[in-house]
Amino acid sequence: MAEHLVKVDISFQSLLEAISSLETAEKQQLWEFLEAELFPDEDDSPEDITQIQAARADYKAGDYTTFDQYAAQRANRTA
Repeated sequence: MAEHLVKVDISFQSLLEAISSLETAEKQQLWEFLEAELFPDEDDSPEDITQIQAARADYKAGDYTTFDQYAAQRANRTA
């Protein structure tokens, strides 16, 4: 089977506008794709990848502490 290539010229601004129109789940998918392209998993162990995925799931579920919350909790412990 012959390989077919398609090259599309699109301005960066048009790309940004297209991305902004995506649903949240689609943006998450794009984020994961770009992260894989920018930071290949070759240095990450399977355990690291599992922990990263778990942390993302926690964040998505709202199970996280902001820095301000952490700082306030820490200040209350030392007071």
